[in-house]
Amino acid sequence: MIHSDWQECLIDISDDDDLSLEVDLGKPYEELEVYIPALTSANLTLYVSRTHGGTYSAVGSSVTVAADTGSFFDTWILGGNQHIKIGASAGQAADRTFYVRGVRS
Repeated sequence: MIHSDWQECLIDISDDDDLSLEVDLGKPYEELEVYIPALTSANLTLYVSRTHGGTYSAVGSSVTVAADTGSFFDTWILGGNQHIKIGASAGQAADRTFYVRGVRS
C-alpha cells in the first residue's frame, strides 16, 4: 500500500466557517485517510476538483460522514482525485485542523 505524507486540512473560520482550504495531495489517490478533530456537531462531505484552484464538487453520498463531534479516524473513497476540500454541514465555532493522506494499492 502506498500513501502520501499526512497534511493539514484547515477550516479557517476567518475565511469560511464550513469549508476547508484546498489540499493538494501531490498525485491522484484511490482513498483518503482522514483524522477528524473535535468539532461543532456536523456531517462532513469530501469535495474534489480536477485542478488546483478549480471548481469543487462533492464526490457523492459515499463520502458524507456523520461526524457528530469528531475525534476519530476514517477512510473515504477518493476515486483517483488529488485536490480536495472538506465541508461541514454546520459552521464551526473555531478553526478545525483535519489531517489527511492519500492511499492507493
